[in-house]
Amino acid sequence: MQIFLDTAKVDEIRKWKSVISGVTTNPSILLKDGGNIYDLCNEVGNLPISLEACGDFKTDALRYNQEIPGCNIKIPLLKPNGGNNLDLIAELSELGIDINCTALFSLPQVILATKAGARYVSLFYGRIYDEGGCPSSMIYDCMDFLMREDVDTELIIGSIRGVGDVIESTKAGADIITIPPAILQKMVSHAYSRETVQMFERDNEELQKLSKVQLN
Repeated sequence: MQIFLDTAKVDEIRKWKSVISGVTTNPSILLKDGGNIYDLCNEVGNLPISLEACGDFKTDALRYNQEIPGCNIKIPLLKPNGGNNLDLIAELSELGIDINCTALFSLPQVILATKAGARYVSLFYGRIYDEGGCPSSMIYDCMDFLMREDVDTELIIGSIRGVGDVIESTKAGADIITIPPAILQKMVSHAYSRETVQMFERDNEELQKLSKVQLN
């Protein structure tokens, strides 16, 4: 399982660079965090980064591909005002552009995006749960499909809202999980871990004092 950091903050990329395998962002995160796509790309270096195409999806995707070689482009399966982007995903994929087909909520959607040639398919864990679905079961079914198809397409799990979501996605076999910095911080923290280390430090100080007494 790989971790993609879900952020628009350069300092968060620096903080977590030792454990992440890539970065994802979108206009909502950029608006909230006040980030800059080009600063993010410079910081990411050779790691994968997913950028969201908006408006005229094809024009946006081609622009990003030209300006930021090696990035992968998020294209939603469905257009905001009707229709779908399957033909566009196929066209861009044939040009050698890695497409991350995003905003997916079902196995049938993952099947179609994969058949169109998407390099990544992104399920939204939290929103599937909101609608009464079982995200972990869906992840398992999608991974089973991808393995049987024997394709390069990888499953990304987004809309992660807690450490439990990360655990369940990992257990279900997801290829990649996009995790916000705040949740990574919760994953690394544990009261007993801190308490244990503090105990070791206190006891080590006592040992040092005893050693000095014995030497005297």
